[in-house]
Amino acid sequence: NLSLGRAVFESYRTDPLCQAAQRAIDAGMVVIAAAGNNGKTADGTPVMGAIHVPGNLPSVITVGALNTKGTSVRSDDVMATYSSRGPTMIDGVVKPELVAPGNRIVSAAAHGSSIMSNFPERVMAGQGNQSYMEMSGTSQSTAMVSGCAALMLEAAPSLSPLEVKLALQLTSSKVKDAGLLSAGAGSLNCAAATLLAKGK
Repeated sequence: NLSLGRAVFESYRTDPLCQAAQRAIDAGMVVIAAAGNNGKTADGTPVMGAIHVPGNLPSVITVGALNTKGTSVRSDDVMATYSSRGPTMIDGVVKPELVAPGNRIVSAAAHGSSIMSNFPERVMAGQGNQSYMEMSGTSQSTAMVSGCAALMLEAAPSLSPLEVKLALQLTSSKVKDAGLLSAGAGSLNCAAATLLAKGK
């Protein structure tokens, strides 16, 4: 899980972070990276081609963010406006691969971490080691897909990184009003992806 990234300055073929991610994939590791949060300008104008490194690497599973509107149904899901869109700069790779919930995600917080100190207003409940924070971004979406990939590999340990990517994309569902360069194959369906993995 690479919930990190930076702007593209060179081709993925020569970028050191992309090269490191490719070595991990070549060694059999599934690498999942955040698309980035540069999907719009300060005035709200949509931005194309702002996928982050190493999400610009073709073999990485790059994840954008959905806004679920705080509901459990998929019918009202929309793309988070900040989610970076493809294609990638310089190489023109079609990205992201898929999207997952990433807006206003509440999860366990690391007590004493810099993020808790810098954003105390985002602590939603609990204290100390029992604290929970709310965060938004493709970093949260990426962790969702990484968790799903872990379940898939638990069900079928022999899956290759490419097979994990294909299963995630094949089982994704279309996102309303979002095209390939915004939502990729669509919204994560972890239950379906894990069942597909088990059937391998």
